[in-house]
Amino acid sequence: MRILSRYVLKEHFGPFVFSMCVITLLFILNLVFRDLSRILSKGLSLATVVEFFFLQLAWIIALAAPMSVLVATVMAFGRLSGDQEITAMKASGVSVLTMIKPVLLASILLAAMMIWFNDHVLPDFNHRARLLTADIYRKKPTIRLEAGVIYRDLPDFTLRVQNIVQKGDTAFVDSVFIDDNSAADVSKIIFAKRGSIFFNQQAEMLLLTLYDGEMHELDLKKLEQYRKLSFPKQNLAVSVPGMALERSDSQARGDREKSSAMMLAEINTNEQDIERNRRELTQQIGDHFHRYFSKPETFARLGRPTVGDEPPTQALPPLSGVLADHLRLQQQIDGRLSTLHHLQRKNSSLMVEVQKKYSIPVACIIFVLIGAPLGIMARRGSLAMAGGISFAFFLLYWTTLIGGEELADKQLITPFAAMWTANILVGIAGLYLVFHSTYEATSILSVRFKKLFKRWTRRPA
Repeated sequence: MRILSRYVLKEHFGPFVFSMCVITLLFILNLVFRDLSRILSKGLSLATVVEFFFLQLAWIIALAAPMSVLVATVMAFGRLSGDQEITAMKASGVSVLTMIKPVLLASILLAAMMIWFNDHVLPDFNHRARLLTADIYRKKPTIRLEAGVIYRDLPDFTLRVQNIVQKGDTAFVDSVFIDDNSAADVSKIIFAKRGSIFFNQQAEMLLLTLYDGEMHELDLKKLEQYRKLSFPKQNLAVSVPGMALERSDSQARGDREKSSAMMLAEINTNEQDIERNRRELTQQIGDHFHRYFSKPETFARLGRPTVGDEPPTQALPPLSGVLADHLRLQQQIDGRLSTLHHLQRKNSSLMVEVQKKYSIPVACIIFVLIGAPLGIMARRGSLAMAGGISFAFFLLYWTTLIGGEELADKQLITPFAAMWTANILVGIAGLYLVFHSTYEATSILSVRFKKLFKRWTRRPA
């Protein structure tokens, strides 16, 4: 049996590694097509680009692992079935449950590892990836000059050059035209036959050295004052803020950037706030009703002025004041209820993320139950067949998961139901298929009926 277990696991290892690489590559290619052009336009270094994609690997691995288990299981058992090895094992007295057992134990170990990964590694990677993405989007695109094209992305400056020769970090240009509007009341236009342009990233300054040029200056408040200045050499520094990548560090974390311990602690704090708000709301309503409705005669005399020899101390405020007091209470109640609703929705969202850290890794176990009988019935171990079956089931699983999360965030269902319904449904289907493969019956009920029928037929007349 040990030899058989090692053999079955060996059949799974190759397809699992291969499918893991393929699925990871597909996710990365999706990121490349979506974000690479926008990232490269920012003028980032290769190390920053590699870091960006490396930080995305955490959530990719968290999703790719369960799907790879399903692909590998379908491929392995499909090949064993196609080569009649499943039939040979059954003929030797080895049941389907015995064949699945080593793979099931390996999936339990993988699920435990993925639970630790989702709770300790994934939140930090998500946090760092969010900060880096925000820093990249804040960075302004790099300066890209084109010959004969007006460049307008500099603050208060318009630049056009005729020819460009790039040598290292310095661009040597000819026929330079600059429109300088940095001064509010002065317009400057500069022409130069040639020059050089260098961008200092640390200082975020564009340094221009111009040769053999003219500067035309016009005072917009006094249009009669016009100056023309010729120069053999002119240095010009233009401030370009935001061109360098500034790395930020924030302790604030989103729901997917927290461990389960962090989220449970936040849920506990929110529950205390909910209880405190409920007590204060109950106290406010109780005080208000006690003030106006504790005595029947008080309610009957609301807004009635004092008459006769009635003591002044028993006089009540006018009706307008009472109505204003009631309206104030209604506003306080609405505010408290809004706060309670917000805290309850926040707790539901946090609990969904907590449950997700466990439900997705457990899918590794569920997919073994459904992948093994599917592979046996398919009798083919090709990647296309395994990928098609796996994609269909994973699409159904993921759709159920996303829909459940939306319903849980709206507090229509519990977080547990939202995250575990997909596992329960697919698990039931997997158990049905395992029994179908084990007993070669059309349904679990037919297996029970056949056993009962045999017992009934064996009874003596």
